[in-house]
Amino acid sequence: MVYWNKDAAYALSSYKTLAWPVGAWPIEDDTLYSKLRWLFAIVSEILLVITLLMDVYLACENSSGDPIDTYVVTASAMLVLVKLTLLRLQRSTLSINLISAIQDWCSVEDAKSRGIMIEHARMARIISLSLFYSGFFAFMLYMLRLLPVVTSNKRTFYLPTSCLFESVTSLQYVLITLYQVVQLFITYAGNCCTEGIFVGITMHLCGQLELLMIDFRQIDQRRQKCKGNNIVEELVVRHRQLIRLTETIEDTYNIIILTQIFTSAILICITGFGLIESLNIHDTIMTVKSIVIMIVMLMQSFLYSYAGDNLRDQSEALSFAVYDSNWCDFSINEIRDLTFIMVKTNIPIRLTAGKFFYVTRATFTDILKTAVSYLSALRVMVGKQEENN
Repeated sequence: MVYWNKDAAYALSSYKTLAWPVGAWPIEDDTLYSKLRWLFAIVSEILLVITLLMDVYLACENSSGDPIDTYVVTASAMLVLVKLTLLRLQRSTLSINLISAIQDWCSVEDAKSRGIMIEHARMARIISLSLFYSGFFAFMLYMLRLLPVVTSNKRTFYLPTSCLFESVTSLQYVLITLYQVVQLFITYAGNCCTEGIFVGITMHLCGQLELLMIDFRQIDQRRQKCKGNNIVEELVVRHRQLIRLTETIEDTYNIIILTQIFTSAILICITGFGLIESLNIHDTIMTVKSIVIMIVMLMQSFLYSYAGDNLRDQSEALSFAVYDSNWCDFSINEIRDLTFIMVKTNIPIRLTAGKFFYVTRATFTDILKTAVSYLSALRVMVGKQEENN
């Protein structure tokens, strides 16, 4: 059992709230009940993908589903399958990062260090909660699909599955509708909790690297207070720990980041095209829905780029902090240790997407450029088709 203090709860509790229902919270929850929740989430998302693809295959005349809804929900469900599977496989390594973060919050003593950690935790919460709320708004937009039920006898499902379930009974309709709500919530929670855990852990490591820089710059004062201890050795060990924690994040998330970036680029393009079409036909609900989906996709890509860039910047700045210390007054062995740290920091800490390319803010701009390029090509193709008709 890991003890949480008030600061640790402030920094991490919001991520646990979404991760717990789908069995994705790595610590304090490795029980049969947790495995059943995870299995239920996986099976639900598989059934969601199958039903949507079957509905597309049937393509009945009475179908009222928006094809963009089908693409977005199917891609999001597939993302959840990848994310929840990898989080489950990397549960032990990811729990090391979370336990380390909780221990850091419980062991911090001086107000300055706590203030720096709170600052990074606040930034992580702003980014992640923005994603959570925008994702929840997109989730609620799908609830509008049942509004026609209030004013007419026509059956409307949350998901575009009217072809597949057109002949069900009233009781079956109610049960299917409730289950689709659960499936949509799992899709929302599975996507958002994965990004939330990532940005929370990564920004916490950025704060720890900043504290390590301060320790190096103030190493003289610490040596005078603790004359019997080898302060340089302690800082070297701490640096190794932070590098190891970063490697666990890289091992856990590199496939997830690659899948997310690839999917986001496609969905931004599709929803952008849907936005243009909805503006032409003056469909307000479709316009709002397309804008919200684009915002969610952009935020998911942005938080990976933002956190990865911050981690790289902090690791690069550590080399200058080591150089700024009074290393000329140290012993030969201590200077040698500092030299090894400077050599190590010359290769900055970076997160990758599937080991193919580094995740930076430039990655985010490349996603926008790619999506806009494909969107422009689609507009030209549709325009030519309308002219020919």
